Amino acid sequence: MQSSRLLMAGMVTGAVVLTAVIYLLPKNQPAEVKSAKPAITAETGFDLKEYTEHAVAGLNQSFGSRYKELKASEKAAGVQPEAMSAFWDSAGVPGVAASYYEQIAGTNNKEESYLNAAYRYFDAYKSSRDSAESTYFSSKAIESYSKVLELNPDNLNAKTDLGALYAEATGEPMKGIMMLREVVAADPNHENAQLNLGFLSMRSGQFEKALERFDKVLAINPARIDMYIYRGEAMVQLGRKKEAIESFKIFRNLTSDKEMIENVDQYIATLESTGTPEKKN
Repeated sequence: MQSSRLLMAGMVTGAVVLTAVIYLLPKNQPAEVKSAKPAITAETGFDLKEYTEHAVAGLNQSFGSRYKELKASEKAAGVQPEAMSAFWDSAGVPGVAASYYEQIAGTNNKEESYLNAAYRYFDAYKSSRDSAESTYFSSKAIESYSKVLELNPDNLNAKTDLGALYAEATGEPMKGIMMLREVVAADPNHENAQLNLGFLSMRSGQFEKALERFDKVLAINPARIDMYIYRGEAMVQLGRKKEAIESFKIFRNLTSDKEMIENVDQYIATLESTGTPEKKN
């Protein structure tokens, strides 16, 4: 797993980038803050046992057989959480795997163990199917990342993820924004923190700031060709259509994703025919 997850960046890769750009546009929020979601509470209406049973029912024959073996061993001698966490990792169900990694962390109280739980709770949050799952997994991810920072306040990747979660998933978005700002203050070249701040600037209508953030990410990591999409959309919103089209064309010339090339070509054609007027000086 990557050392840091991006709440929004993880959702806007591949063929969904252009659609995701719409998600990033402002919804008439004040500067750098989008509308706050309800504060996370312990009462989510989420049942982990029921969630796990649903996951078990969805296992294919091979994983199903392995799960039955593990459960049989558990009844006979007790299965260590390491075995179950590894199983649910391989089965691609981070929400269940996270609960076992959390058990491990609760036993050894190690930074790495809490990170393992946090990463998977974050992944489960991003793939949550309803508000109950979303609230539960974001709450557990925040709890796990907070434990990491208690053990190591200098873990900037964990702080970035925690800031992104507060900004997106709680009623305390400014707390998350401040965390992200603290990360870039400590390390101006922290790619994921800069990117998250860019997305938040897009959502709040601060397109110049967003463009600065995206350009910074591109300077840090020239291989992040998706930045040409994000910076292009920021330029569209600023009325800089010609520059936006140039940015989109750079992306299409660098990517090998045929579906993305088609999507970008369609978007460029739309801009050239009926796109946002050029900004007048």
